Amino acid sequence: MIFEYPDKSQPIRQGDIFYPLPLMALSLNNIAVLSEDGKFKQTSWEMIKNETNVVVNAPIKPVWGVVATQDCDSNHAPVISIFEIGTFNEITKISQPSKTKIWVSLITQKSRLNARWFYLPRDETIGFKERIAINFHVVFHIFRDDLEKNVEELRKGKLNKIAFQHYRESIAQYFRRYPYDEWYPLNNEEFEEYNKNKGPVDPFEWQK
Repeated sequence: MIFEYPDKSQPIRQGDIFYPLPLMALSLNNIAVLSEDGKFKQTSWEMIKNETNVVVNAPIKPVWGVVATQDCDSNHAPVISIFEIGTFNEITKISQPSKTKIWVSLITQKSRLNARWFYLPRDETIGFKERIAINFHVVFHIFRDDLEKNVEELRKGKLNKIAFQHYRESIAQYFRRYPYDEWYPLNNEEFEEYNKNKGPVDPFEWQK
């Protein structure tokens, strides 16, 4: 399909796909910290933010990931930024259709209109047993030295030239987006029609 398989001698590059990588998220309000008596106690970041050498108990899950860091940085930066990869249904929240015609629409049109995910096809060779999507909303980091030491075991493949060019532009588009309320230039009558079909949304002062 759209994947290639570099050997261990090739440097880590944007678009390289790894599995499994550790994904961890901490709550600022509920952190399990190892106390001096050897037990974990619940506390908050506010209470421990000035401490050093804090040991915490946090959930970690193994995930697929794709390198987000640009090639000019991936060989020098101390950490590599990674986008999470998950199943198509998990990332997009779209139920998988049974008809090929609908799949074609999702892959070619929906993915173009929705900048927060990037579609990847099922491919048994790389290890994707079902349709997959890159989640631009979730970025985590791995130390570059650690990734390089384990590249032979963890790197499962990379995007080919066509897919990589699309992926690179999709990242740029995702971070270049400017969030705005699209109804702001509507007049009163137009706003009422918009609100009826796509609302409810709050009008601006000049639309009241």
